[in-house]
Amino acid sequence: MCQVFESTHAPTDHMAAHRHRESYGALVLDGAYAEASLDGRFTCSSGVLTVHPPWHTHANEFGGSGAVVLNIPVPLTDSLVSVRVPDAAALADLARKCPVEAGHAALEEAEPHAPAAPALWLSRLVALLGEEAGDDIAALAQRCGVSPEHASRACKRWFGMTPSALRREGRLRRAMSMLERGASPSAAAVEAGFSDQPHLTRLLKRATGMTPARFDST
Repeated sequence: MCQVFESTHAPTDHMAAHRHRESYGALVLDGAYAEASLDGRFTCSSGVLTVHPPWHTHANEFGGSGAVVLNIPVPLTDSLVSVRVPDAAALADLARKCPVEAGHAALEEAEPHAPAAPALWLSRLVALLGEEAGDDIAALAQRCGVSPEHASRACKRWFGMTPSALRREGRLRRAMSMLERGASPSAAAVEAGFSDQPHLTRLLKRATGMTPARFDST
């Protein structure tokens, strides 16, 4: 389980796309940062709690005066949840005394916090990346009216990953979800859009350190 710990980040800090094995909540106590992932780009300012499911991939950019963040245990979730809590200081105090209780209380009392809206062409590109398995990135970018280079820069800034990495992340998410529900590795590979089971095995092991069979048993 995630342990309660506080971290301080300078304005120049940047965390490239990374993932954590366990679910956890990141509560901003002071300052702000931007979090980018397949779920979108969130501005996480003081009072915002971002709940990450296991193995969630995201990148963080700190600016302005940096940020002070408290990581706390939270109830297990299948998807990213971002909320604004009414009293960050009170929640932090509760988290240090009763971590599990704090996580439940935060999600019960908070208000939803939505990501910023990307340009329409970028939203369309992300949708196509998930739907058009056979088309290459350059062709999809052109269908959205932009160059491959512009698409790559925009995706990296907005989602923390290049278009190809976004496509790979989407496939991994689908495969991991299926494996957790008991699907066979071969079925998960096909349904998630991988070329074959060995392809899924290679990427899953690189991302999590586990094979599909091992992942299913965790």
